[in-house]
Amino acid sequence: MKFLVCLALFASLALVSVNALAGQSACRDPTEVHQKFPHHWDPSKYWYCEKLNENAVERDCPKDTAYMHLLKECIPWPNWVWKKPENPPTVA
Repeated sequence: MKFLVCLALFASLALVSVNALAGQSACRDPTEVHQKFPHHWDPSKYWYCEKLNENAVERDCPKDTAYMHLLKECIPWPNWVWKKPENPPTVA
């Protein structure tokens, strides 16, 4: 039983770490609300802060587009250029 509890705890900590590494905003700063942030692993996705003090939600770009964080919008793949993503002001 202790093994299962430890395993569940480890799995939840791993998930939190993965989201932070992917650039998920914690939306703790009012300037983050209603803003988009790049998903660090998948350019066809981005993070969107809906409400203050609630972690950003993952959203998909429309088909055949990728999120360009310098423009803060999804653009056609042929126009997309990789740039090092920056973390939002608060990270989940």
